[in-house]
Amino acid sequence: MQATVPETGLRQAKIQRTRLRVEKAAVELALQHGSEHVTVDQICEAADISARTFFNYFGSKEVAIVGPANKTPDEDLLEEFVAKDGPLLADFLHVFVENVRRKEPDVDLIKARRALFDKEPQLSAQRMNREANARSLYIDVITRRLLRQDPSLGLEEATAEATIAVAVALGVMHAAGAHWIDSDGTADIDPLINTALERVKRLV
Repeated sequence: MQATVPETGLRQAKIQRTRLRVEKAAVELALQHGSEHVTVDQICEAADISARTFFNYFGSKEVAIVGPANKTPDEDLLEEFVAKDGPLLADFLHVFVENVRRKEPDVDLIKARRALFDKEPQLSAQRMNREANARSLYIDVITRRLLRQDPSLGLEEATAEATIAVAVALGVMHAAGAHWIDSDGTADIDPLINTALERVKRLV
């Protein structure tokens, strides 16, 4: 007997395919015409959807072009990190990597957005602003782990260290991610992260 996919799984897969098609169309149009000159109607026509469907998925054309804020890691990953006692940065980067794997990112879309951000740097700034809530969450999670390991550290000092840790981790992910994208997503991300971490160690 052939296994059947649950209806909710099929629906979710359809949603993901539609979102991806719309985002790719939006970014391609922005690369061709400039983001300011792209309209929702043009995106809908290129993606073969209605305006109603578009706004069911995206609040504005800017979100389709720049991309929604990255989904933060699931609670199980964050709690697992807080409970660990290994190297903090390496453990935290494992959370990032596992979160990326669960999302199954599209390399072609990432490359297209990177090309667009090179042409229109202000769009990259918009994307970074959308990640502010995620950064706050990461700082809070690392602060919790630091205080669990050493309560005498105090909230202020733990938060300061967590802020630095997040900045370094994001930098490492950016560097490793760039190499991963250049490999068309075929490279193993873990060795790329380890290489970037070794470079951080040499610098400090």
